[in-house]
Amino acid sequence: MNGMQSELAGATIALGTTIAGAMDDVPGFVPCGTPAQAVIEALGAAGTAEPETDLSQRIARVRGLVEHVSGHRGVPAHDGADVSALSPAAKRLLDALLVFAASANAETLSPDGASWLYRSLAALGSGEDERADAQLAAAPRG
Repeated sequence: MNGMQSELAGATIALGTTIAGAMDDVPGFVPCGTPAQAVIEALGAAGTAEPETDLSQRIARVRGLVEHVSGHRGVPAHDGADVSALSPAAKRLLDALLVFAASANAETLSPDGASWLYRSLAALGSGEDERADAQLAAAPRG
């Protein structure tokens, strides 16, 4: 992952963490498919080579969504994560998220799949290996 891809992945972790905070505030709430699609697109771009201008635009969009979710749901906007500092357990989960985003499973994301996606990003944002391992174990199989 180059620097821009890492920045995009970090911003996407911030978005997932912010969305998970909104989910925690309203039990049973899982956002509509729009944020999930934005997360999947951002993870897909972070995992593949794209021109830096495209990555820069994606980073700005993801950061804008963090602020939107925060303002709309009244939850703290989380900062991006430094993906180069992720633990081995967290790197395995990030790799699984990148593979998932590139898979056909991502195209037909169920509410449970969206919840797993957001909770996985929040686990990365937490820095807790136990949460990362639990999310990796709960990954959708396909």
